[in-house]
Amino acid sequence: MKATVIGLGVVFVGLAVLLLVLIMTGGPKRTVSTAATPRAVTVEDLEFTIPRNSRVAEVFATGNRIILRVRLADGTERLYALDGETLKPLGSITVKVEK
Repeated sequence: MKATVIGLGVVFVGLAVLLLVLIMTGGPKRTVSTAATPRAVTVEDLEFTIPRNSRVAEVFATGNRIILRVRLADGTERLYALDGETLKPLGSITVKVEK
């Protein structure tokens, strides 16, 4: 029993010393990764045309793709896929409701 109490006391004192050392030194140093550095981005004016009397209902971003959900004048919806870096159109899908 005496050995257990002494052992736990040593562990407790060791943890207290470790905590004090971390507080005094400011903790572990973190390095800045190279991925976090900003890169130069070229801004250019792009134009994307949607059909007349339609409106953009939602915009989604997934990975390196941007998805525009456009509600057309007749009530159907079209999904446009754009490249996330160049903003060039990749394709579209028209969603129609069966009558």
